[in-house]
Amino acid sequence: MSAEDIAAGGGAESHLVPKHKSSSIIWRYFGFKQADVNQSEVLCRSCLTKIATKHGSTTNMFHHLKQHHRAARRVYGNERNTGNFSVIPKEAQTNSVTPYESTSTRHKDITDAITYHIAKDMVPVYTVSKEGFKKMVQMLDKR
Repeated sequence: MSAEDIAAGGGAESHLVPKHKSSSIIWRYFGFKQADVNQSEVLCRSCLTKIATKHGSTTNMFHHLKQHHRAARRVYGNERNTGNFSVIPKEAQTNSVTPYESTSTRHKDITDAITYHIAKDMVPVYTVSKEGFKKMVQMLDKR
């Protein structure tokens, strides 16, 4: 079976469902049993190995591909490097937001405040990509 087949979901178990609201292409190689409504047990689509993950982290999945499915890892790396994927789902993008110029004082102040919050409170960096955080920032700075 080729790496492309695995990526397309044609691995050992094609009855796996994708992760809800996933944005990383690594999820093409992993999924959940249909009965797992809480999506708590991540399985490799190729070998059905259970992968330990914490809070949506994809690190262990990447390492599994690297160690056990080298061909799939190469395809993943090529997709990632060529940009043949969308990091942010289309439904998550909003056209109503007007970003500040990256050279503006306001942009710098907001970025510094968020960076301080992440570092000082030891919050995971992926917090900024969560829906609740984005909504809070939009509410605090309606532009």
